[in-house]
Amino acid sequence: MPAPIQGGPILKPEPPPADFRPFLLLWASQTLSLFGTFISQFAVNVWLVRDLFPLPAQKPELALALTATGVAMTAPLIFGMPLAGAFADRHDRRKILQRANLGLGALSAIIVALLLAHRLSLPVAVVLLAGYALVGSFHSAAFDSGYGLLVPPGRLPRANAMMMTSYGLSQLLAPPLAATLVGLPALLGGADRLPAWMASGVPFAFAADGLSFLVAFLAVTVIHFPPLPPRVNTTPTSLVGDVKTGFRWMLTRKPFLWLVANGALVNLMFAPMMLLLPILVRDRLAADRTHHGLSFEATLALVNMLGGLGAVLGGVALGIVGFRGAKKTTLMIVLLLGMGVGQVLVGLSTTVFALAAALFATEFMVAPLNTASFTLWQSLTPPHLLARALSVRRFLAQSAFPIGTVIAGWIAAAVEPWIVVTAAGAFLALGCAAQLGAPGFGALEDRMREAAARPD
Repeated sequence: MPAPIQGGPILKPEPPPADFRPFLLLWASQTLSLFGTFISQFAVNVWLVRDLFPLPAQKPELALALTATGVAMTAPLIFGMPLAGAFADRHDRRKILQRANLGLGALSAIIVALLLAHRLSLPVAVVLLAGYALVGSFHSAAFDSGYGLLVPPGRLPRANAMMMTSYGLSQLLAPPLAATLVGLPALLGGADRLPAWMASGVPFAFAADGLSFLVAFLAVTVIHFPPLPPRVNTTPTSLVGDVKTGFRWMLTRKPFLWLVANGALVNLMFAPMMLLLPILVRDRLAADRTHHGLSFEATLALVNMLGGLGAVLGGVALGIVGFRGAKKTTLMIVLLLGMGVGQVLVGLSTTVFALAAALFATEFMVAPLNTASFTLWQSLTPPHLLARALSVRRFLAQSAFPIGTVIAGWIAAAVEPWIVVTAAGAFLALGCAAQLGAPGFGALEDRMREAAARPD
């Protein structure tokens, strides 16, 4: 274990419980909460595409609106992470999770109330979604650094694979549920036969998200997180000082910056596809959707669901096969290259089947990629710095996502969206291919272990 950043020894943390059930409870409740988050994200896209900007001539306005909400849902989450990580290292993770779940539930309730009253405008939605993301940064910092405390080291890869699979399960099951909730007024007889407040099904989707946070809050109340022992003989530091410590540990270990740089690359290049997928489904697949009698909502749910199926099966495959001794850094670059190729195919697709198949293949690689990355971070980072290191890593790597979102939205207002998606995927694939042949790449993981063990 590396020496502490500041003076004084670091005592070993309390051993994780041998019982796997506390983690399973946390995993199940978090998976349900992810369902709610994916449902609300789906509902935001439907609200923008179907209700606010329904006409093909409004494509530039729609691109900018998707950009605004996309940035609101990501930028505060990412840029708040360093502070949230330092906060999580100082405070009880269970209390942070409880309060964050309550805060997220309250914000969901406000959005539902405004939608039912037909008072939700785009600027107000952007502000509320930004608050949602900011609270989410504290939830993520406590959760990402906390669930490893519930798991013995030998089961950590399995736990990480389960967490990555949760994202796939949510993406698989949330879209059809979201489409059902959004389409509930039509199932009940149509807007003409219902009260005005039930004219849109979008509020029902946000209500489901709020209920998922309530369940997650109740689950956390019965889970005990083993505390980390206090550092002895250390000089007390401020919260800002703790943030600086996290950055210092990361930036003075150059092999770890490779992980961060590649995370930034994939987020920058992946953002166009995530942002512009609703426009691709509505406009580029319009003829094929009409031929098959599929609505926009149904098609968007279908392609997202098949993408989620790919993510689930990728996690299952990893759980069965494991890493098999492969170097995680090499595996990550190969997977990133494959994701770039998959994104190119998404951009080029003109049929529902082709786009769904390309998204399935792309998402298949996400769970193994994230599991390899997360296992490296958790196994090499000192326990007392884990929340800060993971938060700084997320800040540095994922800050590229809102930047990519803004750039993609700006370009897509003037250029066909499919061209933007295809070009970004090609750049990602070529960048990763170049790294595989770089001198010294094969020894990168060994250098990471040496850097992690180096005292400051």
